[in-house]
Amino acid sequence: GSMSDVGISDAFIRDVREKVTPGTSALFLLGSDAVMDRVSERFRNTDPELISTNLSSEQEAKLREAFSEES
Repeated sequence: GSMSDVGISDAFIRDVREKVTPGTSALFLLGSDAVMDRVSERFRNTDPELISTNLSSEQEAKLREAFSEES
């Protein structure tokens, strides 16, 4: 299914797809009430590129539902 159904735009997916190339990896984190400065601090000295997006409560619930169905 399309992630746009849960609030993740096709443009965001294209951007991630272009950046995650052979020999690289990605870590996706679904959290609530995260403070991006604190998240960034945890990755200091690891040369990451942090990409973030915000979802509404409804979109987050749909995303959680979509992943629970795939398990």
